[in-house]
Formats: sequence, C-alpha cells, structure tokens
Amino acid sequence: MNMSSRSNISVQQLENDKKQLLEYIFEMNSQVLKYSKYSIINDTNFLSLDVEELIQFLKKSSPLQQSIHPPTQHPPLPIIPNKNILSPPYPSASPPLQPNYISPTNNNSIVSPLTTTNNNSLYNDSNKEHLIKSPQSTHSSNSSTSSNGSNIANNNDNINSSSNNQIKQLLPENYGILSKDQFHFASYETYLLICHFSRSNDTIDLEKEETFRIQNEISKVKHDGFIRALSPPPSSSSPAINKPPPFNSITYRLWLLRNFNFNLFDTHESLLIWLRRHLYIILASFSNLIRYNNPYDEKDNSTINQLKLFCYNLEISFQQDPPPQSNQDSTYLTPFNNLDYFIGSLIIKSPLNNDSPTLSSIPNNSQQPILATKYLNKSIPYQFPLNTNLFEDLLFYSLFEFNDDDGTIKFIGDEHFRVSTNLKPFSVALKITPTMETICQLNCFLLAYHTEPNERHLKRLQLCLNTIQSLIEHSSALIQDPNTSAGPLLKATLKNIAQWLVKFLSDVHCYKGSTPTKDIGLCCSIYVQSREMWNCLSSSKTSTPLKTSESSFVSFITSSVSKHYQRLSQQIRPLTLENFSEFVEGLMEEVKLNLNVYTSGFKEFNSKSKMLALTEFVNLYSTDLKEVFADVYFLSPMLIKSVQSASNFQIMLEKFDLISKESLPPVKTYVSSVIGTWCQNQEKDFNKWFENIFKLDKFTPLDKDVRHSSSVVDMFTMFYQTISTLAKMKGSLSDNFPAFILTLSALFNANCLLTYNSQIEQMTMCNQSKQTTLYPNSLNEKIQNKSKLRKSISTSSNQISSQLQSSLTVSKAIPDPNQTVIQTKLQTMTLQKLCICVNNLDYILLNINTYINEHSFNNEMLRGKLKELFSATQITITDTLKSLVDFIGTRVVFYDCKQSIVEAMYVAPLNQKDRISDILESLSPHLKTIYNSTQSLDRGNDILASVSRSFLQAMEYCLLYGGPTRHFQPKDAELIEYDLELAKDFFLDRDDNGVATAVSDELFESYVTNLRKVVQLLMDLSSDILIEQYDSKGKSQFSKETILCVLVHRNDKPSRSFIKKKLNDPHYLSIKKNTKINFLS
Repeated sequence: MNMSSRSNISVQQLENDKKQLLEYIFEMNSQVLKYSKYSIINDTNFLSLDVEELIQFLKKSSPLQQSIHPPTQHPPLPIIPNKNILSPPYPSASPPLQPNYISPTNNNSIVSPLTTTNNNSLYNDSNKEHLIKSPQSTHSSNSSTSSNGSNIANNNDNINSSSNNQIKQLLPENYGILSKDQFHFASYETYLLICHFSRSNDTIDLEKEETFRIQNEISKVKHDGFIRALSPPPSSSSPAINKPPPFNSITYRLWLLRNFNFNLFDTHESLLIWLRRHLYIILASFSNLIRYNNPYDEKDNSTINQLKLFCYNLEISFQQDPPPQSNQDSTYLTPFNNLDYFIGSLIIKSPLNNDSPTLSSIPNNSQQPILATKYLNKSIPYQFPLNTNLFEDLLFYSLFEFNDDDGTIKFIGDEHFRVSTNLKPFSVALKITPTMETICQLNCFLLAYHTEPNERHLKRLQLCLNTIQSLIEHSSALIQDPNTSAGPLLKATLKNIAQWLVKFLSDVHCYKGSTPTKDIGLCCSIYVQSREMWNCLSSSKTSTPLKTSESSFVSFITSSVSKHYQRLSQQIRPLTLENFSEFVEGLMEEVKLNLNVYTSGFKEFNSKSKMLALTEFVNLYSTDLKEVFADVYFLSPMLIKSVQSASNFQIMLEKFDLISKESLPPVKTYVSSVIGTWCQNQEKDFNKWFENIFKLDKFTPLDKDVRHSSSVVDMFTMFYQTISTLAKMKGSLSDNFPAFILTLSALFNANCLLTYNSQIEQMTMCNQSKQTTLYPNSLNEKIQNKSKLRKSISTSSNQISSQLQSSLTVSKAIPDPNQTVIQTKLQTMTLQKLCICVNNLDYILLNINTYINEHSFNNEMLRGKLKELFSATQITITDTLKSLVDFIGTRVVFYDCKQSIVEAMYVAPLNQKDRISDILESLSPHLKTIYNSTQSLDRGNDILASVSRSFLQAMEYCLLYGGPTRHFQPKDAELIEYDLELAKDFFLDRDDNGVATAVSDELFESYVTNLRKVVQLLMDLSSDILIEQYDSKGKSQFSKETILCVLVHRNDKPSRSFIKKKLNDPHYLSIKKNTKINFLS
C-alpha cells in the first residue's frame, strides 16, 4: 500500500471517528441542542460543523438556563379572539420502541420520529438529515419495552420543568394570536370550506354566496384568492397518499399546508400571512383539544407550549437563507413533519378517536404514531370555543350593517334570534346547537353596544337574555346537555357581561351615548338578571347564592362619583386659591348633572342613590377644601373669589336637602371672617368698571393719529393703578409680593384681556362661520335650453346666507330670526369699527409686552412667570386678529360689494372687452376706508391681502357656482385668464420699478394658483374632453365636482345631455343649487 492510499484511509478513519464522536455528543446533549440551531443538520454539512463553536455553546448551557438560539425578528403577530382553549386527557401508554408523545403526567417537548428505524444514528434515511434524538428514544435495537419505559420515566422527571420553561423562552410573546381582520378572514375561509368546497359544483348557490361575501365585507379579489388557495392541489402519482381529509375537518388546513403550491402567492409576505392564518387556527383548535375537559383553564400547559414550538419552528423555516421554495424542500418539510406527527399523537390519544384509524400506509396499531394529515378515519371538528369564535365573527355581520356615512350600525337580523339560512349549515358543521346560536348572539349584541352605545342594542341584549333565561327555567337540559358546549359557553358569556357591567357601572361618567339615564337603568337590570341566571346555572347546592339588593349598587355609585371627581380635579391640580374658584364652579354643574342624569339611572335599584352620590362628592370636596385654605395669611382677590364660590356651593348643597347640615363642608372654619377692605373694593370696582367698558366705548379713533378707541386705554390704566397700589405694600409683603402680582395679573388676564377678546369676537362676528354669515350658496342648475336661460336669484337682495336668500325669494315667507339678527349686526358694525377693533387688539398685544417688562420689578423669575401666564392669551388674541382681518376682507367683497361683484360679474353674455375693471374700481372706496382707519400701513396691507383673496373667491363663485345666467365657452378661458392678471395688477399696486407695494406677488400667487389651474387647464377644454375626464379615473387632476361645475356652465348640447344624466349623481348633488361651497383657495 502506497503512502497516498494510507493517507486517504487515515483521513477517512478520522472522519468516521469525528462522526461517531459528534453523534455521541448530540445524543448526550439532546435536550440542550434540540431547541438550538443544531436541531436539524443536513448531511452535507454535518462533518463540516464548527466543533469549537459547538463546544463553546455547550459550555454556556446549564440545566437551569439552556443556551437559546434567538429567533430572528418576528413580524407583528395577530389573533384569535380572547377566548381560552381546551385540553383532553391522554392515555399513558407509549408505542414500543418509539418516543412517548403525550401522557397525563408527561408533557415534554419531543420531536416525533420521521422513521421507525431502531438504530442509534442521528441520520435519517428518508430526509437525508441528522436529527437530535429524543431522550426517550431507544438506545439499542435489543432494548426491551420495559427498559424503555424506565428510561423515559427517568428522563421526564429530570427535564420536565426546565424543558417547558425553555420552550416558553423560545416562543415570541403572545405567539399564535391573530389580528381582528385576519381572524375574520379565517372565519370566512372556514365558511368556504364548509359551505362551498363540501358541496358539489351543481349545488353551490353562487348568487347566495356572493350576497354573503358582500355582507361580510370581503372583496371579490380576496374571495377569489381564498377559493384558489383553499382548493385541493391536483393529485400526484400516488392518489392515496394525497387524499385530503374532509373539508370540515381542522386537519384539512394542516393537509393544505403540506401540499399547497408556493407559487400561488406573488410575494413572500403574502405567503407568510396566509400560512400564519392557517397555522394559528390549527394551533387554536388543537390547544382547545388539549384543554378538552376545562375549556377556560388559564394555567400554563406544557403540551400546548410544545405545540406552539412546533408551529413556530415551521413558521421560522421561511427565515432561513435561502427560504424554502416548495413544500418538498427539507427546510420546510422537516419542521412540518414534526408538527404533523405531534398533532397525530394528539388525535390518537384524544376522546375524539374512539376507534383506531384505518390507513393503508400505517399498520393497524393504535399505538403507532401517525401523520395527522393521513388520519382519514373521521373528521376532526373545530374545537370549542374556537368554533363559537368563528361562528360569532360571521354572525355579527349577518346581524348588523355598518353605515359608513354616520358611523352607526343597523340591526338587520331576526327579531326572534333565529340564525340566517346562510349561516345554518356553517353552525351545524361547527357543532353549534340552536341554544348556542342564541348565546352567541348575546356576545354580538354586547360587541354592538361597545361599538355604538345605543339603547336599542341594550334592549336587544336584554331580550336575548330573557330568551336564554326562559330556556334555563323551562328547558334546562338544552343548557346542561354534556354532549354540547352550551353550558360552558353561557357561563363564559355571563362572566364576560358581568365584567363589562362592573367596569361600566363603576364609572358611568365614561358613557358616550345620548341616553345615559336609560342605559344605566338597563345595565343595572341586565346586571341583576345575569346574576340570577348564574345562580340557576350553579350545579353546587352548597354554594352560597348571589343575592342582589340595594347594597349591591352602593359600590358602583360611590366608585363612579370618585372616579369622575378625580378626573375633574386632575385637570387643574394642584388646587390652589388661583384655580379653586374655577374648579368649584365647574364642580357645581357636574354635581347637578350627576344627580339629575347619571345617578338617576340607579334610582330603581337603590332608593338612596342620590344621597350616596352627593355624600361621596362632599367627602372628596371637603378634603380638597381643607388643603386649599390651609395656612392662608394674606388676602387677595382670588381668596375672595374662592370664598364666594365655596359659599355658592354650600348654598346649592343646602337646597338639595339630601344630607344634614352637620355633614356639609365647614367652609367658615377654613377662612377668615374679615376680608381686607382694599381687596374687596378693588375687585368690586374693577368688575363694575369692566362690565360697562363696551357700553362707554363708541369704537371711534381717539384722534387722527391714535386710531384705537378708549376702552383698551382705560382697561390698562385701571390695571396699572391697581398694580401701583399693591407696589406700595411691597416691603411688607416681602417674598409673597411676586405671588400677589401673579394673582392680580391672572385676574386681569382672565377677567379683562380674554373677556375683551371674546367680546370683540362676538361683536364683530369674526368667530362665526363665514359660510352662514357672508358666503353665498351655490346657484348651480342645469341649463335646460340653449335659447332660454332661467333667471338667477334676485340680484338686489342683501341676504347673507343661502337660508336668508331662499326665504326672501319665496313670496310672503317669514324671515329667519337668527339671520335677521346677523343682518342687523352687519349693518351696525361698520367697516371703520372693524378696523378700530383690529387696532385695539394690536394695542393689547403691544401693552402686554410692555407690562411684562416694566412690572416684573427686576425679578427674573417673576418676569418668566408673567410671560408664561400671558403667552396663551397672546396666541389667542393673535388668532382673533387673523380671523378678524380675514373676516373684513370677506365682508368687503361678499357683503359691501355683493351687488357690484358677486351678482354682476360674468353675467351672460360675456363682455369681450372689459369685464372686471369697473368691478375692481368698486372696491376703491372701501380700501380707502381701510387704510384711513388702520394704525399702520402693514396692517392695512394685511387687510388688502384678505380682500384680494375674497375677490378671487368671488371670481371662482361666478365661474363655477354662479348659476344658469352665467355660461362660458372654451375660448372664454383666455379672457378670464387676462382678468386674473388685471386683478393681480390691481392688488399688487406696483411702483415704477415693478415692485409690489401692497399685496406681495408670492402671497397673491398662493391665493390664485388653484383658480388659475382651473381656467388654464380645464375651462379651455371642449365639453367632450371634460366629459371624458369626468368618466376616466385618475385622468384629471381636478375633482369630479370641479369638472361638473365647468360643465354646468356650458351651453352646448354635449354638456346639457351629460348634466341631464347626472341629476342624481352624488357629485352633482354636492354642487347643485343651495349647497355650500368649498372654495379652492
């Protein structure tokens, strides 16, 4: 033998030794390695394994904390509704020479074998893979059954707890939970499997199926996709192997995961979503099977954790690089086989399998492990409560219809709680009895009420409860039948209702509906009824029955008051003299509301409900009262205000006459009976003066240079005098002086500045919607005849809104009082007065800054707090100024110049020479008044900019909403574009160098851009092209409403014919006569 041959033999021997050594290492450390990345090793890379890395991994592992190979990042995981899952008992026998899969005392995670060989090798001939051997596997082909049993028991005792903990560490949190949408898709897929695939093609009612699809809000594309994905793949050369389980069996989903075609999905993401949906439904059903005897057991279950791990291993097989490309890829097939065997063991040992399976491919031995996908002996139904969850999901859509316009839901189900014919085959296949159907409707009504708090849903829920209660009293066998899940389902539903009611009744002020008193009363009634039903269902004669009395509702009443009080006070805590009065005034209204509305709901069930509620309010209020008035040594206006508020609250409590005077809050014990004369007089005089401020002010300029009015000057003068008086006491007040400055500043800020701002808003009406005060409504009507145009609304009226216009055009109609008031205000509030109001607000903003700088007494902390105090006010007044400037511009165009602009511009026939020059000149007198009445040129330019914007809106109104007396042709677009340039020149008022001196070019362009697009890109098009753009999705950058506006103002045959067909089109209805206008700018 030559040297080369010896060398090859030596290398081969070393490789064999390495292989044997690694097999031994894997076998001895199987419990550590089977959850790691070493769990499955291909034959091609077994010998190339990094031994050093493996040894380091094993060194880091310990019996208490095994080294875990962390899963790659898992995408958001979705959900089976919040229902617990069920578990069967299992026989303790284990198959000879095979791992013990499930037993009552042994729930270890064990990888099911992929072959029945008895040798010790980790190598699997069928899949060409090395497997980590289960600790329960045989160590020798000659081992006896008894020695195997002994080894299994010893291994189980050592690893049971640690294995289960390790499995939980490997699983993502809340693994196997489907989102609401995904669960709905899963429910719909189940319906298709039962009601579509289980029928022959000639018995499928496609029309009925289409109606059901629409009712469940499933798109046609998704429906067709579900049909393709759920269809059995074509048979292979071995039909017996590929024969699927029944469609109504949960194992069909598992069979589908074994055989489905990866190429059905266009993206990897969509494949994973589909796979998870089926995998999690399978997981939920068999988890329910594991908890068969105790459906709502929330304890940790090691068998369920094992099942989750098998599912998770299958799911993360798609995270390999590269991912599996087909169902025969070993990366996918190996974890799937493990899951398949494990579920097979669950089926064989479950109460569902009373007979041995009959499979040609598996020996007739009940102990023989099988693939669940080959279990064809009987259908494995969806287990409770998963079956009721699936049914309830589709049942809700058959009971209620959503209204997308107003967000309401409408009941469309049967008033006698009968299930629709569409769902009946579905419920039968899911083993849901008629009694269970009625119980499921309870959950649907509860969900409906949560979605939309409505008395109708509550009453329907109560009627359904009445029906079930009647069954309990007269046909209890239907509920207690051990062959159905009606009893556990009803108990779970009653528990769910009770939990919701306890939460709701303990905080009734969170109610969002419109009839709180009625709904609270109904909830109390349902609470009593559900407790009585629970008593009837109780099988224990020794258990203490739940009695419902008036005392049962005491905790609800006091808890509701307490939580509401905490919310009210939390908004302004900590309570001090500065905010206590505000809090008490708000609290008084809340107490009245509570007693008259919310607590009244409990009246029928607790006769002393109002007394209990008021007592709780008083107890909580007394605690805060004591804290606020503790250690008060100096008098201030806030103290006076707080005492007054507390006194008013005391008077209100006495009028209620629900609790004794001795139990009322002791206000007099917390405050001094002597109030400083100075503070009393200052507040009294200040309030009295401020009440008359608007009565004394005529809102005229003080002189030709000072263009604000007297009220703002007097207001600051009075305040400065008050501060000056307090400053004389600075020495004696010492460190408390800044606090008093802040107290008076807060009083001035709240009672003067903000009130003044509110008065300006009300007086000028700038805080009201221009849509109801100034803007006209659309006059659009279709043009009936080319030669005969209907006259528009009278052009001589001065009405401000569409309602007033309409009322005056109808003979002998009674005018709207509200519009009359608005009309009167507009007539009395002249343009000059509006400009004076702008000047007054500018004066306030200027003097706030002056006050902060000059009256902080060189105290930087005080200056900072004054800035903080007035910052919100400055923002509020600035916003009011902006609204007022905008309002003035709108008023000038749509009110003062309405007849010359809105009613005269572009009336047919269109003037080819001069259309808007005279109209623009009609603005000049008003613009002169604006510039003569504003304090600065910049402010005048701001108002001019507002006028320019409103003028462009008026042009838009005439072009798109001006009614049948205005009609345009494509050639008119050039004329209108020329008019836009004329308007631009007018408002920019350029100097000799072409520089704008009034409205800036950029600002005007921001106003005119959208209108110019309409003129340049839409109005110059022929009617045929416009119609084509209207009918073509996404072809035009303009909305359908805008295109219709242009077509309505065309007088050619195509446009008239088109508009005639669109009279009931929602887009036409949105622009028709008397509709509100949404301007482009």
